[in-house]
Parts: sequence; C-alpha cells; structure tokens
Amino acid sequence: MKRALRHIFFLFLCSVFLISCDGKEKTAHILFDFESDTVLDQLHWKCHVLYSLSDDHAVHGKKSLKMELFVSAYPGFSPELRKEDRNWSGYDFFSFHVFNPSETTIRLVLRIDDQKDALKHSDRYNRGFQIVPGHNKIIIDLDDLKTSGSDRLMNLEYIYRLMVFMSHPDKPHTVYLDYFLLSKRGAQ
Repeated sequence: MKRALRHIFFLFLCSVFLISCDGKEKTAHILFDFESDTVLDQLHWKCHVLYSLSDDHAVHGKKSLKMELFVSAYPGFSPELRKEDRNWSGYDFFSFHVFNPSETTIRLVLRIDDQKDALKHSDRYNRGFQIVPGHNKIIIDLDDLKTSGSDRLMNLEYIYRLMVFMSHPDKPHTVYLDYFLLSKRGAQ
C-alpha cells in the first residue's frame, strides 16, 4: 500500500512539473505597449510634457503613447521600470517605435542607466537619434550597450532607468511612442 501511494505521489509530482513547464523559451518581453491607462501610472509626470493614450500610430495593439513636448530643458518619457522589467540579460535587442507627425526631422535622445545614481553623462548610455517624419523603429543591440564615457558594458541584470527625451527644444513637438520590447535574435 505504501509503495502504491509513493508511486501515485511521484506521478502527481511529475505531472505538476510537466504542466508548469511548457518547454517554450521566452523570446521576447514587452516593457511598454500602452494598451491601458495603468501604464500612465508608471510615468514620472513633470512640467512641460503631456502624456495621453492615442488610437493613432500604434504598431502593437490598438494604442500608442502621445507625448507632447514643450520648450524646456529635457522634456520626455521617463517611466518607472517595474522589478520584472529591470533584468535585460538573456535578451539580444531593445527596440521601440516612434512616429513623428511633423514634416521635419527631430532629434530624440535615449538614456539608459544601470546605476541608481548615474549622475555623470559618462556613467550611462546616451545616444541621439534622428527621427524622420513618419514611422521610425529604434533597435539597440544589447551587446553594444556601453556607457558614453568609459565604454563600460552596461550591467544588463539591473537596468535602473530608461528615458527618451529631447534636449532643449526651441518649440513644442509631438511624438507617438509604442512597443518597447526586449527580444532575442530571430524573434524581432
């Protein structure tokens, strides 16, 4: 009887293990796709920036983030990364989409910090992008994610801060952001 119970218990444990493991390796992780108002709670709201969810220019789902940037020092997108969004190790690429509705090219800066107090420009990743009118897809190979000053490889196990902003715009601009994604090779 004891042997039969142990055998049944063993089969039960095996079935639980098999059910919990579907054998699929995670090939992508969505950081932001702006499909619900809850993402607005993750944003650091500040003067000179207006955020709203929009039905326009979505590339994933039905919504995008409309970001209105006004004349100021560094207006932009600065979300609070959730704990599950801070570990980028195991992925090969970081990407996001920007729609520029204006007729002129604008410049956006991407900032990524792997330290809470990365106050110096040289202690974090900083890169400017020319955003042409219409749709733009920004793709960063995580093997190339290095600090701006020392070329130190970023600690992908702990990404503390992510920002997309303009530096000292001289007039208001509107952009639409969507589908911030971590992915593996072949999954893009």
